[in-house]
Amino acid sequence: MNTDKQRDPSSGVELLAIGDVHLGTRCSGLPPDMPDWGIGADELTPAAALASAIDLALGRGVDAVLFAGDVVESTNARFEAILPFEQNIRRLVDAGIDVIAVAGNHDVEALPRLAGLLDGFSVLGAGGRWDRHVIKRNERPLAEIVGWSFGERAVRQSPVAGLLSDPLEPFAPGLPRIGLLHADLEASGGHYAPVKQRELDAAGLDAWLLGHIHKPSLKTMTAASGRDGTSPSGYLGSLVGLDPSETGPHGPWLISVDGQNAVHAEHVPNAPVRWDGITLNIDDIQDIEDVGDRLLQTAEDTARQLHETGVKPRVLGLRVRLAGGSEHYDAIRRAISEGKWNMMARPVGDTVVFINKVLDGLELPLDLIEISTGSDPAALLAQRILALQRNDGSVQPLLETYRAGLFDIVRDDRWSPLNEQRDAPDPLDDTHLRELLLRAARAALYAMLEQQNGGIRS
Repeated sequence: MNTDKQRDPSSGVELLAIGDVHLGTRCSGLPPDMPDWGIGADELTPAAALASAIDLALGRGVDAVLFAGDVVESTNARFEAILPFEQNIRRLVDAGIDVIAVAGNHDVEALPRLAGLLDGFSVLGAGGRWDRHVIKRNERPLAEIVGWSFGERAVRQSPVAGLLSDPLEPFAPGLPRIGLLHADLEASGGHYAPVKQRELDAAGLDAWLLGHIHKPSLKTMTAASGRDGTSPSGYLGSLVGLDPSETGPHGPWLISVDGQNAVHAEHVPNAPVRWDGITLNIDDIQDIEDVGDRLLQTAEDTARQLHETGVKPRVLGLRVRLAGGSEHYDAIRRAISEGKWNMMARPVGDTVVFINKVLDGLELPLDLIEISTGSDPAALLAQRILALQRNDGSVQPLLETYRAGLFDIVRDDRWSPLNEQRDAPDPLDDTHLRELLLRAARAALYAMLEQQNGGIRS
C-alpha cells in the first residue's frame, strides 16, 4: 500500500497509532563520527522519528493520531521535548486531526502537563481512571477511543479489572471501540499495570493498542480479525529503536476500521535508525585480516536485502555474532574482546550501515565427539558441552543447579536498577543460562587441553 497516498474521505475511519516515543532521549550505540557521513545527530532522534510519523498522518489524512504512552522520557525531559512535540501536534491540530494519548509510567506527570499547554491535545484517563474520546467527521461519530492513564509511576493492579467492574457504556450502538492502554500484558504482578489477555477480551472492545514493551507484537490484521470472540491486541513497539537491543522494524501503525467494525493494521517501519542482529560464519577465513572485509561485505549485503523490502533507514546498526571454527580462534577472540571491528561503517545507497558490535559465537577448533570418548575430565566436560548444544532434557538438572547458585546474586538489590531498563532480559532464564554455561565450558575445555599432553586434540 502506498502509505503517502491521500485516502478516500468516504472510507471508514483511519488512525495512526504510535507506541513509545521517549522524547528527551537519543538513540544509544551510534558511532560518534556520524557527522563525517553527512548525518546530523538530530536526524536520528525520537523527535525525528515523530516528525516522520506526523508526515505520514498528514499525507494519509487520517482521522486521529493515537499515542500509547511514554511519549516523553521523564518529567524533566518535557522541557527538551516540548518544542518538537508542540510543533508536530500543532501540524495535526491545524489539519483538523484529533490527537489522543494515554500516559505511561515514564510520562505520568509530564504528559498531563504538556496537555495543559497544548490546545487540541487530549490525554485520556488522567489520574488512573477510564475515559473516552469520540472521533467525529462533520459531526458524525466515527469511532470511540477508550483509554486509561497511569496516575502514579508504579501501578501493581490491573486497570482493566476496573473497567470490567465499572464499564463505560458505548457512546452509540455499533460504533467501533478501540482501547488505548500502556500496560504489561500477561505479566504476573509487576509494577507497570499488569493485565491479562482474557481481561482485554472480556471488555468487548474491537481492538486494543498497547504501549510499554518496545518490541512490536501487534499483527498485521485482516477483515477476519476478532471474529473468534477475542479482541485483536498487541504492542505498537517503540517508534524508533532506542538502543541496539531493540532490533527489527519500528515505526507507526496505520489502523483502519471498516463498516463491520473489522480492524485492519499495517506497520510502517520508517524509523530513521534500525538495529538488526545477524550471524556470520567464518569457517573458511584464511587470515584474521579477512574478518574485517567479510564483515563489511556482510553489512552491505544486509542493507541491500533490507532495501529490497522497501525499508531504507538512514542508519542501520548491526550486531554480528561470529560463528563457526577457525585456526585463528585465539587471535579472533582477542580481536573481538578488544573491539577491533566495532563501529566500522560504509554507505549503501541512502543508508549508512555500521557494525555496532561483534560478538563471540565461535566454536572451539576441536572434535568434541572424539574428545568426549573416555572418562577423563576433558571427556566429561566435552560430554556436557555436547548435551548443552543439543539442548536435550538431560541438561535441565544442570540449568536448575546453576540457576539456584546464581539466584541470590542476580536478585541482590544492587542489581535492581538493571531490571528497570527497557525490556530488561531475565538473566536466569534457560536461554541465558545455557549460553553462559556453553561459553564457560568451552573456554575451560580449551584451556584444559592446551595443558594436557602439551597441546590440543583436534
